[in-house]
Amino acid sequence: MSWWMQLLACFAATVGYSALIKLPRSAVFITACVAVAGYGVFLLMDQSTVGYFLATLLIGIVCEICARIMKRAATLFVTGAIIPLVPGNGLYLTMRYLAEGDYQMAGNIGTETVMGLCGIALAMTVSAVLFNNFLPKGKKRKDATC
Repeated sequence: MSWWMQLLACFAATVGYSALIKLPRSAVFITACVAVAGYGVFLLMDQSTVGYFLATLLIGIVCEICARIMKRAATLFVTGAIIPLVPGNGLYLTMRYLAEGDYQMAGNIGTETVMGLCGIALAMTVSAVLFNNFLPKGKKRKDATC
């Protein structure tokens, strides 16, 4: 499938998933555009583990910025935008090869899939830490006791 068809499918899938989880209409288009940008980075990085990391990092950072601008929670944007990156096919193939008894292929694909999931988790953590610790939403109170 050509890259532009994949990006169009990514946009449509994000809009559909956003409607399914009932995202506010004001967030759907932005979420889909962020998902397409992230998936584009993933395609440019040849769908590698580093591609998962960089695409998710881009999604996390842009969603944090959009959340600050629109005064909404970043989770609202990230939830829909991250869906196209989830390696569902790798999970399916791993289970299929396990059921067929081809443990070497299951191990190879399973390892790649887990590495992709770790890249996604690490990038989400990095983007959240960057924005929550270094760019706080508002001024912190001086008399805060926590």
